[in-house]
Amino acid sequence: MEGESVRTFAARAAGAGGVPLLKLSFTGWVTDERYFRASGLVKAPVRPGDNGAMDAPNPLEQALHAARALVLADLAARDVAEADVVSLVEDAVTHRRWWVEQWPEGAAYVAGLVAQDVQDALLERYGRWPLCPVCDQGDPHALEVEPELGPDPRWVCAKAGVVIAPVGGLR
Repeated sequence: MEGESVRTFAARAAGAGGVPLLKLSFTGWVTDERYFRASGLVKAPVRPGDNGAMDAPNPLEQALHAARALVLADLAARDVAEADVVSLVEDAVTHRRWWVEQWPEGAAYVAGLVAQDVQDALLERYGRWPLCPVCDQGDPHALEVEPELGPDPRWVCAKAGVVIAPVGGLR
C-alpha cells in the first residue's frame, strides 16, 4: 500500500481523537467484544441486562468436555493422539451432544460412551485400541469399557477379569 491508500486505511483505523482503535472479536469462551486503544484496554459498552457476570456453566457441556478430556488423556497415554484420531473424538462428542440433550440424566454416562465410540471408530480404521497390557499369551486384544452404560467407566480386560484403569487414567 502506498500514498492515498495508506492514508485512507489509517483514517478508517483511527478512533476518536485520532487514536488508533483496533477491534478484536473473540468467540467461544469470551462472549463480549473488547476494543484496544494505544493507551490501553477499553471495554465494550455494556448491553442492557448485562451485569458483567458470566453465565453458569451448562452441566451437559461440562460432561461433554470432561468426556473429551478423559478420552484424549487415554489416547495421549498410549501415543495415538494424532490429528485424525482427535477428529474421531470430536465426532464422537458431537454425536453424544445430541444424545445427552435428549436424555440429560445420561450425562454421567457420556465419558464411557465417548470412549466406546472412539474405540469403535479406531477399530474400523486402524485396529484394536487400547491393547491389554496384562495378557502376554495369545492374540492381542483390546480392553473394554465397563459398565457399558453407567457412571464411573473403567477399562477392563475381559479375559483376565481385571480392572486396568478408569477411563482417562491409562498409563
